[in-house]
Amino acid sequence: MFIKVCVEKNRYVDSVTLMDVREKAMKQSGIKIAEVQMGTPANLEIMRDIGFEIPEDVSCTDMLTGIIADSEEAVKNVLDYINGLLDRTGADVDGEERYSDLDEINFDETGYNLVQISLPGEYAAAEAKKAIQKGLDVFIFSDNVPLEDELSLKEFGKEKGVIVMGPDCGVGLIDGVALAAGSIVRKGNIGIIGASGSGAQEVACIIEKCGFGVSQIIGTGGHDLFPEIGGITMLEGIKRLERDEETKVITLVSKLADNAVMEKVLCYADTVSKPIVAVFLGSSKDLFNGHKVRGAHSLEEAAEIAVELLCGEKHKYGYSDEQLQETAKQEFAKLSPEQKYFRGLFCGGTFTEETLIYFSQNAKGNTLYSNLKNKYSVQLADPEVSIGNSILDLGAENFTESLPHPVFDSRLRVKRLKKELEDKQVAVVMLDFITGPGVDADPITDLAEICKQVNSSSRHVTFISSICGSLEDPQNVEEKAQLLRSSGVIVTGSNYQSAKLACMMMNMLAERA
Repeated sequence: MFIKVCVEKNRYVDSVTLMDVREKAMKQSGIKIAEVQMGTPANLEIMRDIGFEIPEDVSCTDMLTGIIADSEEAVKNVLDYINGLLDRTGADVDGEERYSDLDEINFDETGYNLVQISLPGEYAAAEAKKAIQKGLDVFIFSDNVPLEDELSLKEFGKEKGVIVMGPDCGVGLIDGVALAAGSIVRKGNIGIIGASGSGAQEVACIIEKCGFGVSQIIGTGGHDLFPEIGGITMLEGIKRLERDEETKVITLVSKLADNAVMEKVLCYADTVSKPIVAVFLGSSKDLFNGHKVRGAHSLEEAAEIAVELLCGEKHKYGYSDEQLQETAKQEFAKLSPEQKYFRGLFCGGTFTEETLIYFSQNAKGNTLYSNLKNKYSVQLADPEVSIGNSILDLGAENFTESLPHPVFDSRLRVKRLKKELEDKQVAVVMLDFITGPGVDADPITDLAEICKQVNSSSRHVTFISSICGSLEDPQNVEEKAQLLRSSGVIVTGSNYQSAKLACMMMNMLAERA
């Protein structure tokens, strides 16, 4: 066995690119393990756990490559292959055209009309401005772009007649092409504009589960409804979907945002000829009073209303409330007297918030703890240590400052699940899963195996999950859902249904105590 570690000082590569390179490197001949990571403390720990010897002077700005292979030749070949992918030289295994700069592309010949940008925030705005100047729509996955730069880019895009999605935009589906962490949702007539990536994807995937499809998903980035930005991309997105012949119904998705900006968006939506449904998670029903827009109060409800507006009929799927209640009773009967707490381990920030909102309204007498600072829960003193009923957004900054986002790398969520299960008082665990061509190639199998091991022992834990993904996603969501069920995991039709079931169990546990 041959082992090699390479360190490139001061070379930044984003996590999505590294994940893609890592997966492709693992498929090369003679390769046992291929790790390509930035040198954050968490990544160094992963590589050392594997068995790589890492120099002491590695920093967060350094890129590491660790190879374990059958032969020295295989090591050399895969390192050349990795460098070729990262340097954009040579032919990729997929035969993709690769460029090192926008100026190398003849847009008249290629027909490209959109640029996806995934660079450190300090460089992203300059590249986005260059793309806008060339008349291209822009999807900015990068975060840490100052608000003043975001405002400037969006105003410039509006002036040039192009749309600026992001910064910090996690999901998009434009003309059938999934962007960043987006799913390949079936084609249809419902257009979505989302200031929440996982929220927009959940609505799209529920629409598909109801038997319908999506025309476009236009992401705005999480700051678009801030007062400093004023909803520029959401408003421009409405205009674009109003012109789009394939779009018959428009759906707006966001977490609770600035009241004045939400009102501005709703007032403009009142002037649009196409029916519109909106969900602003955590908003009151009063927000929609006097507006033509149909208001929804969960992602599931937004999808159901959109389908109803499209076809004139209500479509239900997944579990009914009666089925959830019966399942809760059956699961409760399997728990021991010492088990009394809930733990939620989320990779989608919107799913965390939707669950917190539901629990705060329906969990009787249960104190909720979270790594997030919000009005729905008490903030944990140490996000690494759960207490009581804890709900964690593992994609939040207090985890991802030194860790890869769990939607792209599930290994650290696996580690956290094992840690949570060391607490014998844990009774219920809730997990979300997000699939798509741009995320973890298999975010489910390792977690399912842990659940299976627990429920194959003398101890029972109620595991509740949902999969936010499309039938066309490469992870094969139907197969993975069956894997979860065979591992003793309850798979619901949506995050909202999972929250309902978990809340029913929490109330039963609270009453027993």
